[in-house]
Amino acid sequence: MQKPRWDSRRIGVFVVTAFLVLFALAFVHPFGNAKVANPARPLMASAQVEHSVLDVMQRSCQNCHSEQTVWPLYSRMAPISWLIEKDVQDGRSHWNMSNWDRYSSDERQDILSQIGPMVRNRKMPLPQYLLLHSKAKLSDADVELLYQWSRRERKRLRAEASSASPRTK
Repeated sequence: MQKPRWDSRRIGVFVVTAFLVLFALAFVHPFGNAKVANPARPLMASAQVEHSVLDVMQRSCQNCHSEQTVWPLYSRMAPISWLIEKDVQDGRSHWNMSNWDRYSSDERQDILSQIGPMVRNRKMPLPQYLLLHSKAKLSDADVELLYQWSRRERKRLRAEASSASPRTK
C-alpha cells in the first residue's frame, strides 16, 4: 500500500481551504459587543483628573478600559481577535473610563483602591499588551502620578460622601 503523496494540487486545496476557514473565523466574535465604540462619551466624566493624568490614562489605559478602543488591523483576525476582545471585555468589566459617571461613589472608591496598587506593582498595563504597544509602558513618573491621583481622588470621594450623608449624634 502506497502512502498518499502531497502533490501540488493537494497542497493547493489544503492552503485554499485553510485560508477560507480562517477568513470565515474572522467574522466570528464570541465576545459580542466588545468592538462597539462610543467615542462621544468623555473619559472619566465627573472625576477630578488633571490633564497630565488623563494623558497617561489615554496612552496606557484607554484601549482596554474604555469604549474608545483603537482596534489595530491584527485585532480583526481570528483567533487573535478573540484574545484581544476578551482582554478588552475583561478590562472594561473592571473599570470603564467611559462609564465613570455611571458608577456609584462606593464603586468609584473601590476602583480607585485597585488602580493605585495595580499600577504601582506593574500589573497594569498587562505585559502581553506592552509587547505590541510599547508607548503604553508606564515610566516611574507615570506610575507615581497615577498612584497619587488615585489616592487623592479616593480621598475626595470619601469626604464628599461623608459630607453628603446626614450626621448622627
